[in-house]
Amino acid sequence: MKLIILASTLFFFSATNAQILDSTKYYVTEAVINDEDYSDCYLDNGQYLTFYQNEDGETCLLNSTRKMDEFSCGRISGLKSEEIEEDESYGELITFRWYYHNSYDQDSGYALVSLKRLYRENGTQFSIKIITQKLHIIMFSGFTNEKLVNYEPKENSVINTGYLITKKL
Repeated sequence: MKLIILASTLFFFSATNAQILDSTKYYVTEAVINDEDYSDCYLDNGQYLTFYQNEDGETCLLNSTRKMDEFSCGRISGLKSEEIEEDESYGELITFRWYYHNSYDQDSGYALVSLKRLYRENGTQFSIKIITQKLHIIMFSGFTNEKLVNYEPKENSVINTGYLITKKL
């Protein structure tokens, strides 16, 4: 009986992650690490983030460059999501713990991550804050490759973004 409950819980967690996070690419246009601006470097190297499922079915985060073949990746846990409204836009605030490994220096560890997605008329903007166990603070912002088709939110309308069904307040 305990095995069935555990399996059901794991399935629910994976299904919930899949609904909230998918293979959308988050393109970095601004990058600040420990209060230093690295935006030009990250733009030049084609920095992006994306979520994926590993061979064990776990949801993972990839932070990668297109031009340098360097990356940080690993599974996530403790996912929480809430609807938000900011600057007359609506969106989501997603928080989780990320267990990462860097390809470029072999460093591993965990980080607390806060991802904000705002759905705007011309597309989706994001900002992400990553605080590592060594207390490095990494902040990225930019846009995603998703577009909202026929974006015309009205009072009390429900829009399915493909991640969560959100309601414009």
